[in-house]
Amino acid sequence: MKMIKKIPTLLAFIVLLSSCRQEIVPNELLSKFDSILNAPTQLIEYEFSEGTPFKHVALPLDFGSDKFKDSTILAKLENTHIKYITYVYSAFKSDSEFKQEELNRERLYNLYQYFPELFNRNETEWKIIEQTGAKSENEAKELFHGYVVYYRPAPTKESMEGEIAYMESMIDTALTFISPVSDTSTLITTVESIAIVDEFGSEAYYESDIAFDVADSAYTSEAGTFDFGSYFQDTTVSAVLNRNKDWDKMLINCDLTGSMSPYSAQLFVWHRLNIDKNKIQHFVFFNDGDMTPDNKKKAGNTGGIYHSKTDDFDDLKEVAYKCMSNGGGGDAPENDIEAMLKGFKKFKNCGDVILIADNWANMRDYEFIDKIDKPVRIILCGTQFGINKQYLDLARATKGSVHTIEKDISNLMDLREGEKITISGHTFTIENGKFIEVKKI
Repeated sequence: MKMIKKIPTLLAFIVLLSSCRQEIVPNELLSKFDSILNAPTQLIEYEFSEGTPFKHVALPLDFGSDKFKDSTILAKLENTHIKYITYVYSAFKSDSEFKQEELNRERLYNLYQYFPELFNRNETEWKIIEQTGAKSENEAKELFHGYVVYYRPAPTKESMEGEIAYMESMIDTALTFISPVSDTSTLITTVESIAIVDEFGSEAYYESDIAFDVADSAYTSEAGTFDFGSYFQDTTVSAVLNRNKDWDKMLINCDLTGSMSPYSAQLFVWHRLNIDKNKIQHFVFFNDGDMTPDNKKKAGNTGGIYHSKTDDFDDLKEVAYKCMSNGGGGDAPENDIEAMLKGFKKFKNCGDVILIADNWANMRDYEFIDKIDKPVRIILCGTQFGINKQYLDLARATKGSVHTIEKDISNLMDLREGEKITISGHTFTIENGKFIEVKKI
C-alpha cells in the first residue's frame, strides 16, 4: 500500500499531460502493465457502489479514450495510502480492427505518469473488469469506464488523537454494561445518547432502553447486554474472539497504526468485558517506528513496540494510547514480525499467539517469518476486497491459522504445491511454497 505524497505542481502537470495524447507506451513498462491486465473478470455490467465503507474516488474515462473526464479529481489522492484499484472497460468494439489491449495499456500509462507508485505489484492490488453487455456504441458509452481507487488518508497526529478519543468513548460505553449505574432493577440502565463518527464516516448512536438479540456476538451481565454488532460496523475482532473460546493464556500482538481504531477498540472492549476470565496474559502493541522517517526504518529493527500486562486496565490503556500517539505517520508496511519476536522474549510462557493485523498493510519484515517458532493465529482486519497473501504465508509457515469475520482457516499447513483453497470468495494456490491468487476469468 503506497502513500501518495503531496505534489505541489500536480494540477499544473495534469493540465499539461491531458493536453497531449501519449502514443507510445515505453517497452520497459509493457510487461508490468500486461501482468496487471491479465485475465480480467467478465461482467455484463459493472455497478459502481457509492455505499462502500472505504474512502474511494472514481476516475471516469470516455469510451475509447485514455483521457480522464476530470483529471483534477486526482488531487484528492494526495497524502493517501492506496491499496486497491479497479479498472473497468467495455469489450464492445465499434471498429473490428480496434485493439482493446493497446488502449488498456495507454490508459494505465496515463495513470502511471501521475502516480508510478501504484504500479508496484507487491503493494497495490488490482482488479480488472471487462463489461460484455453492450451491443452498440451508444450502449457502451452509457457504461462506466475508468478507475475506482480505494484509499486511506495518511494518518496525522490530529487523526490519531481522534482515534484515541473514539476508542475511549467505546470503552466508556461498554463499561455501562458491566455494573449497574443506578439502583433500578431494569435489565438495561440508562445510557447517555451520544454520536461518534468513525473512520468510515458513519455515525454510531447509543440510546436508552436498548435491547439486543444476538447472543453469539454479545456480552450479557446483570447490567444488560452489549452487542458488538450494534456498535461496530465491522465486528471482525470480537467475532473471532467470541468464536474461539478455547484460546487461552493469549499473547495479543496488535497493530495500532492509523485506521485500526475500529478493530483495536473492539479488542479493548472485549478484554474489559471479559477481564475476569483471564484469557489474555500479555499485550504487545506496535506502530512501525515511532514516527521514524521511512528512509531510516530497517526491517527487523524498526521500533515503536510497547508491552503491557492485562490486569490493570487503566495502565493498559495508557500504554496503548502512548503507542498510538507516538506513531501514526510514514508509509504503509508494518513491523508485525519484529513485534512478535520481541514479545516472545519478554513473555516466554505465553499460550496462544494472536496477531491482530491490518490486511491493507504488508509486513515490513516479511523476510523474517521463518524466525517465528510458534503457531500464529492471525485476525485479519479489512478483508472486504480480498486477503493479503503475506498473512496466509505467515500462518502456513508457523502452522498457525487465519481468521476473518466469516470463518476460521486452520488447515493451511496441509496444502501442498499446486493445491488450491478458496477464502472469502478468493481462490489461492501454492506456487514455490507461497500463496498466489488465482484470477477469475
